[in-house]
This record gives sequence, C-alpha cells and structure tokens, in this order.
Amino acid sequence: MKNLSKILTLPSLQELEERVFKSMRYVLDRLPVGVLLSDSDGRIKYSNEYVNNVFDYEAGELENKEVEVLIPSTLKAQHVEYRNEFFKDPKDKMMGAGRILTGITKNGETKLLEIGLSPLLFESSEADLVVGIKDVSADQEVKRILNEKSAIINVATYGMPSLLSYLDRNGIYKFINQEYVRRWGVQREDILDKHYTDLLPKTILEEVRNNMNKALSGKEVRFQIYVEFPKTGRALTEVFYRPHFSADGMEVLGVTVLAHDVTDLNKTLRKLEVSNKQLEEFAFLVSHDLRAPVRHVSNFVELLISMIEDGNYDDKKISQYSKIIKDNANKMQNMITGMLKVVSIREITPQISLISFKDYVEELENEFKRRNVEIEYVSEVHEIETDANLLDHIFTNLINNSIHFCDKESVKLKIHLSETQEGYCIEYFDNGPGVSPEMAQVIFSAFLKGKDSSGLGLGMNIVQKAVQNLGGTIECISRTDGIYFKIFLLH
Repeated sequence: MKNLSKILTLPSLQELEERVFKSMRYVLDRLPVGVLLSDSDGRIKYSNEYVNNVFDYEAGELENKEVEVLIPSTLKAQHVEYRNEFFKDPKDKMMGAGRILTGITKNGETKLLEIGLSPLLFESSEADLVVGIKDVSADQEVKRILNEKSAIINVATYGMPSLLSYLDRNGIYKFINQEYVRRWGVQREDILDKHYTDLLPKTILEEVRNNMNKALSGKEVRFQIYVEFPKTGRALTEVFYRPHFSADGMEVLGVTVLAHDVTDLNKTLRKLEVSNKQLEEFAFLVSHDLRAPVRHVSNFVELLISMIEDGNYDDKKISQYSKIIKDNANKMQNMITGMLKVVSIREITPQISLISFKDYVEELENEFKRRNVEIEYVSEVHEIETDANLLDHIFTNLINNSIHFCDKESVKLKIHLSETQEGYCIEYFDNGPGVSPEMAQVIFSAFLKGKDSSGLGLGMNIVQKAVQNLGGTIECISRTDGIYFKIFLLH
C-alpha cells in the first residue's frame, strides 16, 4: 500500500506550473522566429533562444532589462511614447507596417527586423506584451545585392540593340532590358512578373511556346521568326533560348532569351549570295562566251600578219579577214557593254516610295499600245512600296520579251498583284507559245538568245537582277499556253 500511495501521489500546482513553463520554454526556444514577453513598463520578462542569438545575449541575460536596450539610442525616447500609446488600447498590430525596423545588438551591431505586437490579457493583472521578432537582415542584404546587380545589368544593357530577358521556370518575366520597352511600347512594370503569353501576339504563340518548352526541358534553342513590334514594326528576329540550370545541373530554373533583329542582315546576306552567284556567272561568261570572238580575232589577225610577212597580198582575203575581225571586236564590245549594264542594274541603290501600281500598268499599256499590246490588270491592291526605276526595268524587259516571242497578231498580257504578310506577289501572264520546263530553268541566264534574235540575250537577266536588287525573287513556270512569271518582293 505504501508503494501504491507513492504512485498515486499527485504533483503540486507549483510543480505543474514549472513543468508547463519548462515545456513552453522548450517549444519557444525551438521556434524559427523570436518571441519576447514584456510588461506594460517595457521590462523584459522572457526572451526565447532566437531573440538571444539575434541580439548576442546569453539565455536569461535580457530578463528584467528594459526593452529599449534592443533599440538604437536615437529611437529610444520615441519608442517609449509608442509603447505607452499602445497600452492605452492594446491590440494585435504590425509595427511599422510595410517597413523594415532596426534593432541594436549587445555589441552595437544594427539588425533589420520585422516586428509584430500582441497583448497578453489577464483579468487579474495589467496586460503583458508578446513581441514577435524576425531578423530580415540577410534577406534585405540579398535584396540589396540583387537590386545592385539588376541596376548594373540595366545600365550595361540600356543601349543594347538586342532584346535580352530572363524568364523563370513558369514562363514569368523576371528581367527585361530597355529594348523591350522601346519595341513593345510598354513600361517594365507592364511586363515584369507577367507570363510571356500576355505579351506576344497570338500569331506566333504556338511556335514560341514549342521552343520555350524545349528550353525548359534543358535544350538550347535557336530559331528565326517574324515579329510585329507595335513601335518599330515587323522584323525578322533571330531568337536564342538558353536554359539556366541549378548548381547540380539537374534542374532548369529558368531561361535566358536573346533576340536580334536580323531583317537588314538577312537582306545583306541575300545580296551577297546574289553577288557571289553573279561573280561566278560573269567569270563563266568571260571564260566561255567571250572566248569565241577573242579566238576569231586572234586567228584572223595571225592570218593577216602571215600574209603580210609572206608578201602574199590578197585584197579580197584582207577585206574578208578585216570584216571578220571587226565583227567579232564589235561583238566583244557589245557583250562587255551588256555586262556593264547588268552590273549597273545590280548597283542601283533602291529609292523606295509608294507607287500606284494600277496607274503604272495603265501607263505601260499606253506606251506599248502602238505595238499591239493589251494589258489586263486584276487586283484589289492598287499601291506598292518599291523603286520606280527598277520596276520599269522589270516590266519593260518582260513586255519586250513577250512581244518578241508572241506568235499571235496581238500580245495580250495579264498582271495580277496581291499582298501577303511578307511582301507583294506579282503574277505576269502572256498569250505566247510558252516555254518548256528545261527553258524555264535557264531563261534568266545572260546572253541566252532565241534562234532569230539579234539582241544580246540580256533582257531576262536584267529582269532577274532588278528583282534581286529589290530583295525579291522571280520564277518562270513552264506552260504551253503562254509564259508565266511569278515575282515576289519583300515589304
């Protein structure tokens, strides 16, 4: 019974209180935030381990000290006023809501804090105050460093002609440079923290989304796309997506996007390709087409020299040889003149202006009417932005070609103009005999002449060079009921 009485003995109220308080201290000391208890006079009754560590005090060292010991000296008097005002109407509140407050450690170091107040009310006594404290010094330092880095990046990329941005793994813009603002006509705050689908036009969303998904899966992506920028207009844009990996390389955290306007570069590359092809073409012409007349001149000059050296004068042969030499020299001169004409077309710097294409076709019809040419113009588009001089080279040579090869009493032409997002499409038809598939492939070659032609055979080559100078393309499509040319000119 004696042992049983020991087992059944209940702890005293004091012992229970001590146990509860010890348990509460254990729990409070392990919280990731600070808890401080003070009375209405501002005297600290308890501080947990987090508070002690933040302010560099030993356990229990803050007890019975005034709470102002944790406040910078310049703010102590003002804090006493705030504390007295609070206890007139105690209720939960955040101190300096929306602001970061400062505290002072035992060693005089300043800490940045977020502080919450909550009264602890008992009917039998005055209210005590529970103060919640969080040290945000490290967070604020990180923010400061990030803001500094962001400011440096903004300055470094301000005048950058390319678009530079960073999107997180959810496709949210976290950084954009000034070029976004210039081209899209919006402010940074209108883009940052928004999804990329909120900015981009629907016409390109599917392609962009597919490439973004590739980048978010860890692949580097490079592609070209036409973008209609509200402030700077349509541009061929080369885009690079580079995934940003975590330190262990296992996870994609976001994507860096770099985009260049390559519209002008693309045109230049096209012109370089055309120029290189023309150089090859002229090299072939010099080595092939000019070879025959040069050989004729050389051979007959040698014959004349031989006759003179032998003293065998034959006036008839001298006259015959001289005529052959002269004809071939003239042929060479005409070919060289033709080459220079082709080159001059290529070297013209286009002067782009808005032209009434309908009126231009009517002028062509009036000009060629005396040569039995009729032109039918079919289009809902009546204006075109292009170079008037080059346009004239194109259609004058096309019509002359149709006249030369037409096998009917009158030449009937049909010209159709349409417009696409990329540029203009001009279709040209005549009522001639048409061309074979083989001829359609070589029709733009220089010095290509028909059997009965007395010209140089440069007309169609000049047409091609004029179209290429405008950044466009021309295609001859084989038909048996007339010739068909399809011209495409960029905006």
